[in-house]
Amino acid sequence: MQRAVPSAGSSATTGRRRFLILTQYFPPESGAAQVRLFAFTRELHKRGHDVRVVTAMPNYPRGEVFPAYRGRRVVHETIDGIPVTRTWIYAATGRNALKRLLNYWSFSFTSLFECLRGPKPDYLFVESPPVFLGATAYVASRLRRVPLVLNVSDLWPESARALGIIRSRSMLWLGEKMAEFLYRKAYRVSAQTEGLQAHIEKFAGRGKVILFYNGVDTALFHRLSDASVDKVGRDEVVFIFAGVFGYAQDLDTVLDAAERLQGRRDIVFLFVGDGPSKATVVESAARRRLDNVRFLDMQPIEAMPNLFSASRASIAPMHRSELFKSTRPSKIFPSLACETPVIFSGEGEAARLLEDNDCGVVVTPETPGELAAAIARLADDPNLAQALGRRGRALVEREFGWGRIVDAWLEALPAPAGAAR
Repeated sequence: MQRAVPSAGSSATTGRRRFLILTQYFPPESGAAQVRLFAFTRELHKRGHDVRVVTAMPNYPRGEVFPAYRGRRVVHETIDGIPVTRTWIYAATGRNALKRLLNYWSFSFTSLFECLRGPKPDYLFVESPPVFLGATAYVASRLRRVPLVLNVSDLWPESARALGIIRSRSMLWLGEKMAEFLYRKAYRVSAQTEGLQAHIEKFAGRGKVILFYNGVDTALFHRLSDASVDKVGRDEVVFIFAGVFGYAQDLDTVLDAAERLQGRRDIVFLFVGDGPSKATVVESAARRRLDNVRFLDMQPIEAMPNLFSASRASIAPMHRSELFKSTRPSKIFPSLACETPVIFSGEGEAARLLEDNDCGVVVTPETPGELAAAIARLADDPNLAQALGRRGRALVEREFGWGRIVDAWLEALPAPAGAAR
């Protein structure tokens, strides 16, 4: 078999293949799925594989189509040499079940036509959630007779049930049955964590599920010695939450910790990002008169290494739930790459990762007192924070660079008969 064209330092030896990537989420949107899938497509492209993306008009996380794409049904563009086709979507977010379902179903319908066009791929790779998009991919894979690779970054509808986003029993039942059907029918299922892998293997069987961890661009994210944050004084110690203000993030506990630490004039909480719960968080901070809390809008990814480097630690708060024990929040890896330790308010796989590698502080979820104590400890001990951060950088360099992750994923993906050469 002909070898792929490797990137610098790559050891990938798989043959050239053609991938059709179907996802509702993709840049210029910001978010975990968007960053991961863009890195994935770029790494495939660098290795000489043919990649085409079918995605939605950008509208996440606010549920509003970005101005440059409004009023358009189909858009064809190229991003970093990768052809991208965007189709119409009913833009919506929030807890309104009907609007969210219209959001999912509209793109599931409009994207099908684009999946049936263009050169025949060797694989049809689809991102889930939303699980309904998996049904679109299944239909397209059957019509085109190509293997379906289902990438599961979150258990759905289990997460929708846990967060109260969808309460309809019939809709939750339908979602569960659809997910189980896709697990069985997919050629391969890739999972973001070992916990997800174990769950999916109950339906797909052993040997069919391959791991595709979250990672980080270690060349972009690194420590900046001259980093600073505007509107924060030199003597203030910054603790940052950066990412989507979503329902899984327990930001109320962070505000509770900030309230407990208001007497510490040296500690500042910096919230960076956007999302469906941001307005509620901003209103809550204002109502409590938390003058140690600052907000920044979503920043370009190129600006984030500066913000992480200027922070004593980042905060990754999760609600207490059995479901979240199998997650590894993507926001922890850019922080560690910048030698900024993570204070993780949560349990399970991410907590073990930080503890086993001694690169963060883990506290019990939904406990403001423990979180406040951990923040105060790192504020008072910069040498400890520095040591944790150095070990975090070593960890991501060793295991979580995108090149290493994609190489491992390709090695685990069998080549179908008749793959493109």
